[in-house]
Amino acid sequence: MAVEIKLPPVLEIIRGNIVKNGNPLALKGSEVAAWAKDLKLSSQGDLLFYTGGEYQLLPYIDSLVSTMTVMDQGSKVFSFMMGARNLINKTGINAEKIYASVLAKDRERFNSISYKAAVILQKLGYDLCYSGDKELYSGALLTELGFNIDMQTYAHKVSKVFRESKAKTIVCLSPHAAEVLKFVYPKLVQDFNYTIKTFVELIWEKRSNLPQISLNKTVVIHDSCRLAREMEITEELRDILNSMGVSFQEASSNRQWTTCCGGPNKLLYPELSHTIAARRINELKETDADIILTSCPYCLAALLGGQTKDDNTIIEDLIEYLYRGFEA
Repeated sequence: MAVEIKLPPVLEIIRGNIVKNGNPLALKGSEVAAWAKDLKLSSQGDLLFYTGGEYQLLPYIDSLVSTMTVMDQGSKVFSFMMGARNLINKTGINAEKIYASVLAKDRERFNSISYKAAVILQKLGYDLCYSGDKELYSGALLTELGFNIDMQTYAHKVSKVFRESKAKTIVCLSPHAAEVLKFVYPKLVQDFNYTIKTFVELIWEKRSNLPQISLNKTVVIHDSCRLAREMEITEELRDILNSMGVSFQEASSNRQWTTCCGGPNKLLYPELSHTIAARRINELKETDADIILTSCPYCLAALLGGQTKDDNTIIEDLIEYLYRGFEA
């Protein structure tokens, strides 16, 4: 007797939105690219600035997960909500986007990270181009969740946008995007001959031009799994901080032996994700640092989600931290 296996609804929603709409929450391209409206970046050039929408989407994803997990997914109420979602989608309106948008927190902060990253690179002399509202999510979640057939088709859609930019190098803000573009896309797309760089690598290459940061707060580095293990980028982060005159602490688990932030579990096991994040925060706080610093949107969101209300430790992305030096 054949057994029908159904995927958790949250995975089907995200999968469908990526394939159909180009990002996990079906946001419009103009919404994903809104952060860049004042920068007037060219649509073509040698160096493509690629956000993949990941920082911009995170508050919405977190809200969607919260919405999906507070309800019993086997209940009649949940079934009604999913039915309503499918009905509303037929009208061209994405229901989970509406609900998530109402609950989304920190949208301004996460949007500003992409803006700050572009400004930092420009001030360091990089000439950036940006695909604007044509930019698509990398599809990393399709690969990570095992939707390989969908990914084969989707990768060609993303590659078409890359070709239109006429870029030779793609700089990725998210290590998840960098990993999938560097290691997966060449296997799926013929002549995918781009140089793939992370934001950290471009900053590292011009670290001698970084301004000094005089901040009377100690820093501890949280190495993201993708950056440290898959991309083998660890010393670059430390060189950058040293170049800016920043003293920092090392957690007991660091570099390739970093402890997970809990982010990968969030879609299916949000409570477990919260527990893992809280444990990692405690490990980082053992250094008595004032600021926890990471370089991954998912790590940033997961660690913020695992923080208790009475915890005054600052959790920041490297981009936010570096921007202080360029604001002065």
